[in-house]
Amino acid sequence: MIHHEDRELEQTLRSLPTAAPPAEARERILRAAARSTKKRATWKLGLAYALCLLGLLALDMGIDHAQSARLSRLIGDGRHAAGATGSVRLPLGAFRERQAMLLAMMEGEGRIR
Repeated sequence: MIHHEDRELEQTLRSLPTAAPPAEARERILRAAARSTKKRATWKLGLAYALCLLGLLALDMGIDHAQSARLSRLIGDGRHAAGATGSVRLPLGAFRERQAMLLAMMEGEGRIR
């Protein structure tokens, strides 16, 4: 809300004579405006997005690998090495314990959501 004094001040300021801008000011402003409207290189932005996605994918894979190795160590299914691959035959009791643990983890996730 504009007060009465503010309106008077604005009218006073508008009535004051102003100096004309320098002759080269128009040229400078138009040159700067022309430079700023040039098409920017969009490949840099695309490259930045691609690198971010690649980094996130690598981070996700690393976390998944570390969690899988940790779960294997906790369950004790014989795959203690982080890079162990291949199928390991589990005794039936260990398999049931693993299934029960996975089900309990899944039920816990359901309660959080």
